[in-house]
Parts: sequence; structure tokens; C-alpha cells
Amino acid sequence: MLLPFLLLGGLAIPGGHAFFPNFWSKVLSFTWGSFTHQDLTEEAVLNVTLQILLDNKHPTRPPLHWEDFEGKTLTADAILGAYYGDEVSLRPFRAAMRQIVSANANMDFLNGTRNDPIRHFDSERVRQGNSLLLRAREDLLRNVRAKEYEGAREILGQILHSLQDFYSHTNWVELGHTGIHPDLATPGKDIDSIAEVSEQTCTDCSDVSCQNNIAAAIQKRHLLTSGYYGESPVKPQGKCSHGGPFDDSKERSARGGINKDTATALFSPHHFLHEKAAQLALKASIKFLSELRGDVSDRDMMRLLGVSAFPALSFVLDTTGSMGEEITSARLQSRNIIQHQRMTLLDPDYYILVPFNDPSFGPVYKTSDPEEFLKALDSLHALGGGDEPEMCLSALQLALINTPPHSEIFVFTDASSKDAHLRSTVEALIQERKMKVSFLITEDPSRSSARSRREVLHPNRFDLYSDLASVSGGQIVFTNNQYISEVAKIITDSAYFDVVTLFHVQTLEGGIAHHVFLVDEFIHNVTLYINGDVRELRIHDPTGRKQNGRRQSFGKFTRVLLSDPLQVGNWTIYMKTVEPYSIHVQGRSSFDFLYYFGTPINGSHPGLYQLNNQPVAGVPTILVVDAIGLPDSANLSDVSLTSRNGKTQTAELQNINQAGLFAAKISEMPMGEFSVGVRGQYGRGRGLKREAPQQLSASECILEVSY
Repeated sequence: MLLPFLLLGGLAIPGGHAFFPNFWSKVLSFTWGSFTHQDLTEEAVLNVTLQILLDNKHPTRPPLHWEDFEGKTLTADAILGAYYGDEVSLRPFRAAMRQIVSANANMDFLNGTRNDPIRHFDSERVRQGNSLLLRAREDLLRNVRAKEYEGAREILGQILHSLQDFYSHTNWVELGHTGIHPDLATPGKDIDSIAEVSEQTCTDCSDVSCQNNIAAAIQKRHLLTSGYYGESPVKPQGKCSHGGPFDDSKERSARGGINKDTATALFSPHHFLHEKAAQLALKASIKFLSELRGDVSDRDMMRLLGVSAFPALSFVLDTTGSMGEEITSARLQSRNIIQHQRMTLLDPDYYILVPFNDPSFGPVYKTSDPEEFLKALDSLHALGGGDEPEMCLSALQLALINTPPHSEIFVFTDASSKDAHLRSTVEALIQERKMKVSFLITEDPSRSSARSRREVLHPNRFDLYSDLASVSGGQIVFTNNQYISEVAKIITDSAYFDVVTLFHVQTLEGGIAHHVFLVDEFIHNVTLYINGDVRELRIHDPTGRKQNGRRQSFGKFTRVLLSDPLQVGNWTIYMKTVEPYSIHVQGRSSFDFLYYFGTPINGSHPGLYQLNNQPVAGVPTILVVDAIGLPDSANLSDVSLTSRNGKTQTAELQNINQAGLFAAKISEMPMGEFSVGVRGQYGRGRGLKREAPQQLSASECILEVSY
């Protein structure tokens, strides 16, 4: 429960007065300096990740040494950068860390866990708490061995919360222990030397700071106890309370409390022991993760912690008779990616394949073995078909459910969708799981016939795919069988997870237009993707000089690769088209960002609860930005929410810790779809800008079901 009222996904917010009611603004300045569940969890994960990398030498890079990191603050940037260099992005690691930390923090917010004394080692439920930890550890191992890493991270975060609360809520530290409990959460061990129900454990304390209020007999016999919290269960006479302003039991004898959640007397009667409790909680967290590592492979441990090249290579493939070239292209690009990743010791977490036609779709082929994936691809044959439409969205829905968040799914088809009624479900999955979906369509939408036995086709039959690509931040590419093998190379371009979006628009009307994108010194390998009939294209650098780049055109699909090093500043694209077009500009960069929305929670465990669903339109909320690979010379200043109609709402970002976390208060969530971007500066006022690829939409209401 460490510092629950200041948890921002487990994080304390210094100076964030505007985010909370007046009460919080009065006490915030007193609480900074306390360790939080987030601090402890992140440091434990970083320590164990470093140990794994130290024990597994990279085949081509200089070995790491523990001495290189001694006395330094461990960061994901430093650890992964030193081991992999530019081979791996920090995004999967930070996303996995955020999931573990959020699951940890949510223990104080969710109805099923926040008032459960067993999960927090409250109310003398010490032996029961340990039993629960051991059962949860078995569940965690089952999930890891089944390669269900998302579920495993949720369990891991919950386990670490309870483990850390043991040192904050029991009297282990007061008993004079300087090491962690040897039997806590250890298979085959149990917790003993616990005070009996009938024994008095505390004496009355009338001061805010409770010195020596644990009963002398308990101390002398070295018995474990913990404080009661609230009114359920009711505290017996003479027992300890948790203490603090939210604990209703503190006025019942024995009055006072013993929690060490914060370094502030107002909230923690044993605040003077907070740092000792936090240090032991950190050591216990590292011990738990290290012992867990002994029960699984290092490969699985790294995937649990999010150390991977990218989460998944995921294909949705139309297998009707006209799709032979597309299937062959998917095989070729898959082999190229697999060969490259083997050189870096980083395969994707999963390879996923979902075939479809009409009337069937599936099954889902999901494996961590690249050879098994290639066998599944080789087993596909283009058969049957000859008419439209096909069961594309049903197959895409299966892929979205089975593909890890923050991944990209590639859909190969030449037919429209028969199951358009699934659009809302598919859009919700895209937004919830932060997925990109790109469509490679070997059918020009202007043609009315390409397959045999085909009825007259609607010219806008692919608009649904275009809309889904736009919502997800993916691409829609129209080509033909002559060019599909070259066009499919965008899969390889997107397979590197440090690709960032600089500019992205879909379905603009034809004519004369110009677009501007910002290049900073941390960007390289900038590529333009244009889909449409382009009659004229000019690219100017910030000095106004024309840059040709390396241009490749395949039918109505154009790819332009700009040569490094790039001039820093605003680049301009001048275009002349004769029909609707889309344009996507991306580059490679170690600097990017993740984000989430939160809402303040009052009650016994106040704080900021991370929303797992959509924010509510018209309602104030908090947006938290997790800056990845932010250079030392840079800072983020504001966040923007841009609606599809171009209206932009901006809010100031406040740096809330040294690990790259920022927060902004959004006064009113926009209606409809919107995109999120961040801006900042580096060096001598040079601009920095990133756009999140996906669009979001706010809910009109939230329905809460009580049971």
C-alpha cells in the first residue's frame, strides 16, 4: 500500500497539486521522498534484467560487467542500450514494465483487492497472505510456461505488491531484522512465530508519530503481527492498527498505528522506519524474481519482462484462389525477418497466422517457434473462391485477440469484407490493445472486375479497410500481383519496433497539397509511403532545397527513402494527385512514448487509477506520458489531442519523476476520434515531436456493474 494516495500507476507526483482535491495539495509537499510500489518494482525488474544479460553474452558485442553499473541509477535505456546497441527498441520493455507496475498499483484500487486484508498482509493475516503468494506463484509459472506473458505480468504485479506490503504493514522491521524474511513466498516454506489472536500486540499511542507502541511481550518473543485496517474485519481490543487518516480502526484501542507506507508522520505512524522497510521490500522483490528465473528459461524470463525485438509477427491471409502471389510474398518476408532476428538473438515473442476465405476463417496458428510458423505458412494453398466478399474482419478479430498489444498486423486480401458488422468490435480491440493494422490489397478500387464469377462491385468497397488502417495508424496499400513482392517489403520496414510516426493521414481528396513533418537529430531512415495516383511529387528540406531521395513506384504505391544524415527542421512535401490518396511518413528513432489515461479515486486507498478502457468524453482526466529513450538534452513541454476534423487541444506536461514520466490534466476529453502527440525541445530550442500511431475515441458514458 506504499503511498497509495499518491499512486499514479504506483508513482508519487511531486508538485502535481492541480491534479488532486485541495486536501492533496496541502499534503503533497510532505510526502515526496517516499518510496513507492512503482519505484521498488521497476528497480527490481531492472536489476534482474541486468543480471540475465550479464549471464548471457551477446555474440557480437563487448560483454557487460556489473562494475559498469555500480553506483549508477539503473535505467532501461542504459541497460538495453549497453547490451544491444540499436538492435532493440525500449518500447516492449517499457510497455511490459508498465503492465506489471499497473497491476501492482491496481491492488489498491480494484474492488476485489483493495480491502482484502490477506492481499495486503493486514489484520494479522500473515500466514494466509503467504499461502496466497505461493498459490499465485504457481499460477504465474503456469502462465509463463504456457507463454501467456500478458496474464503472467498481471499476476507478477499483484504478487510484488503483496510481497512489498509485508515489510510495510507487519512489524518485521520493528523486530530489528536487517534482512528479508527467508521463508516469505518460498515454495515448501511457511511463516511461523505469529502472535495469537488473544494476545495484545500494541499499546495506545496519542501522537501522530508512534514510537515504541508495539507491546513489549511481542517484541521480546519476536512474534509477527500486522495492523488492522478499517472496519472489516473489526479490530479486537489491544490489537495494532494500520494507522493514518483513512484508517477507521485507529481510534479503537490500541489507538495509533504501525504502517511504514510513507516517510510522513501524518500518513504513517512508523514513518521513521519507511526507508528500512522499502529497502527490504526491494531486496525481497529481487529475490522473488531471481528465484522465478530459476524455474523458467532465461528466454521466457526475458519475454515476461518484455525484452524482445518486437511482440509479434502477425498475418491475416486471404486463401482464395487468386491469392497465390500474396501467400508467397508473406513467406518470403517472414523468412527475411526471421533470418535477421536470429542474428540479434531476439525473435518475436509470437508468430501468428490467421487464414480466411468464405465462409470459413481460422484457425489461429500461434507459436514462438519460427520453424513452426514457416511450416504453417507453407501449408497454406490458394484454393476456391472467385467471388466477393470474404470473412476478413472475423479473421482480423481473432488476430487482434491473440496478438500482444503494441504490435502490427498485416492483412493480405483482394476482396472486400462480408462481416462488416464486426467493425465496432474490431475498432475497440485496436484502440484497447494499441495495435496497428496494415492492409495490402491486390485489387485497385477503381476496377470493377478481377475475379471470375463476380458481380458488379461497389467502387468504395474498401473504405472499411481504409478507416481501420487510419484508426490504427497502419497503412492501406493497393497494388497488383506484379508488384506484391516488392510492396510486401513494408512488412520488413515495420518489423523494427523503434519505428516512429512523423506524419500520417488517410483518404485525402486529390488535388494540389503540401504536408510538413519535423525531423530532429534523433531520427534516421526516414521513409515516405504514398498510396494513390501521384502526378507530381517534390520534397524540400528545411533550407528549401529539393531532395529526391530514392523513389520506388509500384503501380499506385510509392515509397521514398531519404538519405541520412537528414537536415534538422521542417521538411515539406508538395504533391499533385488526381484521386484520393494517403500518406505515411515514418523514421527510426530510439525516442518515442507510451501513454495512458487515469482518473482520481477517493476512498480508503485514494490515488490515480489507470483506465484500461476508454476515457469519458467531456470529463476531465489525467494523461500520463511515458517517454522512451528521451535524450538527456531534451524535455517534453506539452501533449496534444487532435480530432479528425483537425481541432487540437493542448495541455502542459509536468515531469513527475526522473524516469521519463510526465502528466497533464485534460480539462475535457474530446468527442469522437482523436490522436495523441507530444512536443518538446532539445539543445538550443530545437523542436521535438512524436505522434502516437493509433487514434482513440472517448466513451459517452461508463457502466459500472456491482455484484
